[in-house]
Amino acid sequence: MRSPHLSRRFIFSFLFFVSAIPGISHAQTSTKSLELSRPVRSWEFLPAVGTRAGVFGDEAGHFEAWVYPLKILRDFHLLFHSDGRVVPGEALTRTLTVRPESCTIVYASETYQVQETIFVPVQDSGAVIVLEVETAQPVEIEVAFRGDFQLEWPAALGGTYMSWDAPLRAFYLGEEQKKFAALVGSPTAVLHNEEYSTNYSSSAESSFTLGATNKGRDTKVIVIAASTQGFPEAESTYNRLSSTYPALLKQSAEYYRKYLDQTVRLQLPDPQLQQAYDWARVSILQGLVTNPYLGTGLIAGYRTSGGSQRPGFAWFFGRDALWTAMALDSEGDFTTARTALDFLSKYQRADGKIAHEISQGASFVNWFKDYPYPYASADATPLYIITMDDYVTGSGDVDFAKQKWDSLWKAYQFLKSTYDKQNLPQNFGIGHGWIEGGPLLPVNTEFYQSGLGAQALLSLSNLAHLTGKEDVSKELAQTFATQKTFLNQAFWLAEKKFFGFALDRSNQRVEVASVLSTVPMWFGLLDEDKAEATLNLLSDADQQADWGMRIISSHDPRYNPSGYQARYGRSLRDGPQRASTVITVRYPLTQICRLTLC
Repeated sequence: MRSPHLSRRFIFSFLFFVSAIPGISHAQTSTKSLELSRPVRSWEFLPAVGTRAGVFGDEAGHFEAWVYPLKILRDFHLLFHSDGRVVPGEALTRTLTVRPESCTIVYASETYQVQETIFVPVQDSGAVIVLEVETAQPVEIEVAFRGDFQLEWPAALGGTYMSWDAPLRAFYLGEEQKKFAALVGSPTAVLHNEEYSTNYSSSAESSFTLGATNKGRDTKVIVIAASTQGFPEAESTYNRLSSTYPALLKQSAEYYRKYLDQTVRLQLPDPQLQQAYDWARVSILQGLVTNPYLGTGLIAGYRTSGGSQRPGFAWFFGRDALWTAMALDSEGDFTTARTALDFLSKYQRADGKIAHEISQGASFVNWFKDYPYPYASADATPLYIITMDDYVTGSGDVDFAKQKWDSLWKAYQFLKSTYDKQNLPQNFGIGHGWIEGGPLLPVNTEFYQSGLGAQALLSLSNLAHLTGKEDVSKELAQTFATQKTFLNQAFWLAEKKFFGFALDRSNQRVEVASVLSTVPMWFGLLDEDKAEATLNLLSDADQQADWGMRIISSHDPRYNPSGYQARYGRSLRDGPQRASTVITVRYPLTQICRLTLC
C-alpha cells in the first residue's frame, strides 16, 4: 500500500528544498498583512471575487461584473469632471494595492486623489466599489458602463432591457420573464446618460454621477447586485450592500485571515517566498464558486469575457478541480477538497465517466447531451479515484469513501472499459489527456494518462482496504504491481534515456520528452534510475521558461509559444507543474534545484 503521507509531499518537499539551500537560515519572519502594492500596469488582469460573484478587469480601471451565472455589465470605468474638463480614469491611474479581500486603484491629478476599492463579499450576490475622495477643488465622478445582461455561455436570456430606477438611484437590468434582475447604482447617484438607439444615432453606454465633492474628503459608494429569483431579491441585496458594506469588507478580510490561520502555515526565511506561498493558498480558495442551479465546486480560472459570455475559464472543470483538491489536502483544507469531490460526483455520467467541464450556464441548455465538452477528457476519471484516496487518507474521512464507493467503482469500471490490449487506458476515441490538440496528437495513450491509470489502481486498492473490502483491495494491488512494471517498459526509450510522451496509434513510442512524465514520477511509479535520467533532460534550459516548465522543448520543431490548443509553450501551473516540484521528496535535490520552482 502507498504511504499515508502521499498528500503531504508538496509541503515536505517544499521545506526540504528551502532548508537545503546554503546560506538560508530559519529565522522567523515578521507577520505582516498579506498585501501587495506597486505602480499600475494598465494591461494587467485584475480580479475581485467571492463565491457568488466576480469583478474582472484591468489595472486601468476597466471592469465587467458577474453574479453567477449572470453577466451584468462590461466596460465599467470612471470619468472625473473638474475645472471644466472631463478626464478618463485610465489617464490618472497611479498605484495598485491588492489584498485577499479587495483591490485598490489610486487615481491622482494635481488637485484631487481618489482611492477606488473593489471588493466582492464572500457569500453575497453582488459587489461594492468604494471611492475615497480627497480634493482641493470641486470634482464630480461619473460612473459609465455598458449593460450586458446575459447568462454565461452557452445559455442566453434573449431580450433584455435596462432602465433608470429613480427611487433606488440605480439602473435596473431585466428580461421579459422577470426571473432575472440586476441593479447598478449608488445611494448618491444621479442619472447622467442612458443607452439609446434610433434610426439615426445610438449609444450603448449608460452613466450616472455620484455628487460633487467641493473640497476636502468624501466617500462615495457604487453597488452592483443581482438575483436569479426576480427583482425583490435583487433590491434586497442592493440595499443591504449599500448600508452594510463597511462590515462586509471587514468580514471578508477576517474570512481570509482565518483561512490562512487554519490551514498549513510555513515560516520561511525569504519574505517573497513566504508571500508567494500565502497568496497561493488564497488564490486556490478563490476558485470556489457557488452556482444557484448547479451547486458549489471549483472553477478553473478567471478572465474578462469582453463582448462574449465566456469569462476565462470561470466554470467547473473536472481535472483542474481534482489536481487543486490534492493541493487543498496538502494545506489541510479538507472541507473544500471534499466539496470539490462531492460536486463532481453529482455529475458523473451513467457509465462512470467523470465530467471534464460544466458551464455555469449548463442548467439552461441540454449541456450533458447536446454539447461535446462535458466529458471530453479521459484523465478526470482516474484522477477522481486518486484524489478521493488522497482526501480520505489525509483527512481520515472513511465514511465519505463508503458513501461514494458505488461512484468510485463505476469510475473504475469505466476506466477498465478504456483499456487497450496491453491494459493501458486509451485516449484515442475516449478523451484527451493533458494535451487537447495540436501536432503531438493523435496518440493511443499519453504516458501521463497511463500513469494516472496505474495510480488509480493503487488508490482504489487503498480505498477498498479502508472500507473493509479486503478481497477487492488485494486483487487491485496485484493488478497495480503488474501494471507498474509494464509502465516502466512500455514508454522507456533506452537509447535516448527518457520516457516518451505517448504511444502512437501503432503503439510506437512518441520520442518526445515532456514535463508530463513527472506525474508518474510524483506518484512513485517509475524506476529511480530511469526517472533520474529523464529529469537530467528536463532540467535543461530548453525545457524551461521564467514562468515554469514548458510542455516540450523549445528546440522541438512542434514547439509553439502561443495558441491555446497547442499548449506547448504555455505554463503548466497546476497538476503536472506541481508534480515537477514535489518529486523533490523522492529524487536527488541536485536535480530538482535545476528545475523551476513556481
